[in-house]
Amino acid sequence: MISPLFIAGTPVSPTVNFDSTNGLLQITGRSIPEHPVKFYQPIENWLNEYLSSLPSNIKLSIYLDYMNTHSTECMLILLKRLKEYQASTSKENIEVEWSFDVDDEDMETLGEDLAEISQLPFQYKHVK
Repeated sequence: MISPLFIAGTPVSPTVNFDSTNGLLQITGRSIPEHPVKFYQPIENWLNEYLSSLPSNIKLSIYLDYMNTHSTECMLILLKRLKEYQASTSKENIEVEWSFDVDDEDMETLGEDLAEISQLPFQYKHVK
């Protein structure tokens, strides 16, 4: 069993709560860290280790109020890794829930763009 990954959020970095026991991976808050690659590298490492355990179902839940360009690139790396896993296992076992404030068209559009690029199934959730 892979230990859960928890990173407490700050005003510039999101809270990360990845639980391998139930396959729920959550990223919430704001993502504008000074060094996004440094912030996201442990997350990518954990995800790679988790995927090597061949989980049957994965739900990535993302709710960010803002994400800068470099964070978006790092997020795309995670999404592409999930897509590679999905393709290699030939299962439709990955769900991405993209939540955004009901009046935040920028985050809605970003979610649509990430879904198109990653080719993963996104579920959109409007938050009031």
